[in-house]
Amino acid sequence: MNISNLNELLNTKIINEGKVLSVEGFSLNLNEVKYAYAFFSNDELEIKEAIKKGAFVIVYEKEIPILDKEIFYLQSQNLEVSIFRLLRFLCEEKEFKFLLCNPNEIHFAKTFYLKSLQENIFLDFNSLIKADKNEIFCSSNKNYILKLCANFDQLNQVNFALLESSSPFYINLICENIYFKNIKLPFIYAQIFANFISFLQEKKRDIRFNLNKLDFFQIYFIHYDFKPAEFGKSDRALIFVFNENDFEFFKENFKNIKGFKSALKNSLFCDFSYSHIFDLKNKDFKYCLILDEHKNYIKDFYLQNEIEESNLFN
Repeated sequence: MNISNLNELLNTKIINEGKVLSVEGFSLNLNEVKYAYAFFSNDELEIKEAIKKGAFVIVYEKEIPILDKEIFYLQSQNLEVSIFRLLRFLCEEKEFKFLLCNPNEIHFAKTFYLKSLQENIFLDFNSLIKADKNEIFCSSNKNYILKLCANFDQLNQVNFALLESSSPFYINLICENIYFKNIKLPFIYAQIFANFISFLQEKKRDIRFNLNKLDFFQIYFIHYDFKPAEFGKSDRALIFVFNENDFEFFKENFKNIKGFKSALKNSLFCDFSYSHIFDLKNKDFKYCLILDEHKNYIKDFYLQNEIEESNLFN
């Protein structure tokens, strides 16, 4: 990119005019600085090292000394805003697509091999810079997306046929004339699954997914004595979720399933209150939903090798 154009794009002020005319790349990370790059930083030591590595342009906000008269120093009033301006330009140039998801949908982005934004421009910088043309990025933060693009997509509620299944943790469905058999997914997420399938078809993308990437819940099958059981041979199941939103979603959508109960530690706002996970051993349930925000109860539940043997997705 021509440095004159870069200066205008970033809305920066030329403090020192160097000898070169253009840059070949951009970096926030000193380890990734290459010859002819523009480097964004306020750290004097990092800037010094970036110059040694061949940076042509230094973009900064704070007052720093000019260490090399041969390169450009561009001062920004707000470094974060300048970075957003650069990335918005590159997102348009690479024709990226952005998908706004709700908190339940965003879990599935990586399942369908779509990239999720971390909603921090310093953390997302490399993903956006290095992404291929027409890449799809997902986020649940509308304001953040609008800083990167003018338009975004959302999932549509599509029609699908959910076929009979012997378990609430497996689904068989027909969506967009495609039959999906024995999908290891609780039925309550069938609509989201179908919506993603339709979205990918609309965008003419390959339909591929890996449900092993789902990590926002874990299901363990047990006998009445709380010993591990194989799926299909168990008496009961424990459903662990790790935030309140997922807890409420499961609780609302599983409420009509016979034998379903919910449990919270030392709380009255559920079916069972407990102090330790093994307090649930003698409770009457077939499926018990447990909020485990710090994943401490799973650690207490079994030794790790026993957990892995009974995990639904292993």
